[in-house]
Amino acid sequence: MFGLFLAVVFTLAWIPLFVYRTEDVREAMPHYAPSERRWVVLIPAIIAGHMTLGCILISLSEPALWRAAAGTVLFAGALAFWFWGRLQIGPLRVTVLPDAPPRAFRCDGAFGVVRHPLFFSYLVAAAALAIVAARPILWITFALVVAALALRAIQEERRLHQQLGAPYASYCHQVKRLIPFVW
Repeated sequence: MFGLFLAVVFTLAWIPLFVYRTEDVREAMPHYAPSERRWVVLIPAIIAGHMTLGCILISLSEPALWRAAAGTVLFAGALAFWFWGRLQIGPLRVTVLPDAPPRAFRCDGAFGVVRHPLFFSYLVAAAALAIVAARPILWITFALVVAALALRAIQEERRLHQQLGAPYASYCHQVKRLIPFVW
């Protein structure tokens, strides 16, 4: 029963991350390059697949209390970091198009920790599910999430380099892309 409760909590906690995306995908899609379009669609599907599998596995088990606690704290931290970064981009209900330069070039707050705080938050939240479920298959799907988000971060940075120029290049030398202090 505890596993089912955790699965429901994790499922419900993902909802704001999709509801308050920075772009409306239907409006934004024509503004993406063809190579980006595929990943803009695939990444939510990959994350949703990982999350769904994780929640199913958690609901069918009784995770160790320490795993449940560690995963829940990690997941809550990921949500808090995501909202911190998202609010720095702009109000939650305001979406932006990919071709539009950022409202403000942010190098502080969540953007001072990593260049892609929303992607980083997805990684941490996805890792939390794998920790709680403790199944090898979830580490495989987590690796897919990491690879997809890394690719998407690189694609997005090409656009940001074009939009922001030298200040963005300088920022890239100071702040890591996706994993604080690592990459």
